[in-house]
Amino acid sequence: MTIHDLYSKRNKGLPDVFTYDVISDKIKVQIQYIWDDFFEQLTKELREVIWQGIRIILLKEHGKRELPSKYVNYTDTYDIQVRTYLDWSTDVEVCLDIIELVFKFINNVPTILKNGGYYSTKLSYSPEHAIEHLNTRFLENGLGYEFRENIIIRSDNKLLHKEIIIPTLHFLSSAKYQNANEEYLSAHKHFRHRRTKECLNDSLKALESTLKVICKLNGWKSEKGETAKHLLDLCFQKNLIPAYLANHFAGLRSSLESGVPTLRNKLGGHGQGTEKIEVPMHFASYIMYLSGTSINFLISCQQKFESASSLNLKD
Repeated sequence: MTIHDLYSKRNKGLPDVFTYDVISDKIKVQIQYIWDDFFEQLTKELREVIWQGIRIILLKEHGKRELPSKYVNYTDTYDIQVRTYLDWSTDVEVCLDIIELVFKFINNVPTILKNGGYYSTKLSYSPEHAIEHLNTRFLENGLGYEFRENIIIRSDNKLLHKEIIIPTLHFLSSAKYQNANEEYLSAHKHFRHRRTKECLNDSLKALESTLKVICKLNGWKSEKGETAKHLLDLCFQKNLIPAYLANHFAGLRSSLESGVPTLRNKLGGHGQGTEKIEVPMHFASYIMYLSGTSINFLISCQQKFESASSLNLKD
């Protein structure tokens, strides 16, 4: 599949502001063309198995006996039922559930082919290309979402998303940071569903898990259950961050220690008492980006630290 750079697209340019609460008919159709091009590579039998699996998961997770649309004909094939459900749904969360689930299956097709013995099936249109085209359609339509690490995440600011979120997910994709990766992805999922307190909690967990991994990699003993502040103390004591940088960035330690942990504790980490505490979306967004940039910084320091240690050993 090729996405063409038409005159109207060049003339209008990309939207300056993302939207989140409306998924247009246009992008629904564009996404289904991606599905068409990908699934036509598979046998009819395998397509039916996959679409049946998608339909069953949607029924179970949405608590439905049948896919709820007056336009769904239950004698239709499974893929037509799912597509019709998407076409006529006005609930953004439902639409994103459907899109995310289908692309999870797309991403898993190489494994399905291998395990099922479909060795003759060659994918000229790969899952990676299909996902790339989905993200391009999101961007072209000004829809503030992106499919990363097998889930749809919300992207509030194009520049921040590109410079912080994507590099963070890249860093955390390493197997040694698996727990931190799961927690950071969970924070994004909570954010997408506007569960802001849970977003704060998982953002801090991801930061703490990153610190714990760094301490373990370097053989620095830390007690179980230690907080981010204590772990950061240890990292500074062990010169993970070079002394000349620590002195130059006098506020760095304070920012790391008091940024994510303090805001999380004040807004999302303890009981509410008699007064209901609301965490605004912009606070959750700030914490998520602050966590991401802190994780990026710490892992970069760890990589430099490992390189320096390796050179010292050679000497």
